[in-house]
Amino acid sequence: MNLQFEQDRAKRPDLFYFLGAIPAEELDAWLRHKGFVVPEDLKKFWCQTGGGELFETETMLSPFGRTDLADDIESVNLFHRQSGMPVDWLVFHTGIGGLSVVKMLAGQYASVQEGSYQVQQTFSSLADWYAGLLRREYAARYGLQE
Repeated sequence: MNLQFEQDRAKRPDLFYFLGAIPAEELDAWLRHKGFVVPEDLKKFWCQTGGGELFETETMLSPFGRTDLADDIESVNLFHRQSGMPVDWLVFHTGIGGLSVVKMLAGQYASVQEGSYQVQQTFSSLADWYAGLLRREYAARYGLQE
C-alpha cells in the first residue's frame, strides 16, 4: 500500500490479519468478469494481502472473502447498491467509522456514511486514505506514532 502502512504492519503485526496474496492474473480476471474498475494501488494491495482485518474493527473487503462473514466485495456491494449507493461506487472497507468506497469512474477514494452515503472525506490514493482515515484514528491508540 505504502511505506507507512508497511512500517505500521512491521511494528505491530498483531493488528493486521490478512487472507493471503491473490495472483495478479486471477484478480484481473475477476475484476473484468465483475466489471469493476479500481485504481492500481488497490489492486496491488489485494494482490499482496487478499484483504482482511486491521486495528481489530476495520475490514478490508476481499474479492474472494466469505459471504457469511460479510467480508467479500460482491455481497457487501450488492447490499449497498440495493440500499441506494451509487452504482459506480465500490465499497472496499467497512468499519466503525462507516464505509470507504472507490468512485470507479473517477478513480477517487472516499469515506462515506453508511445508510446516507454522504461523502465525508475524499482521498487521491490508497496511501492518503490509510494515513488520513485509519492511521489518524488508530496510530496513537496502538503506539504507532513516530
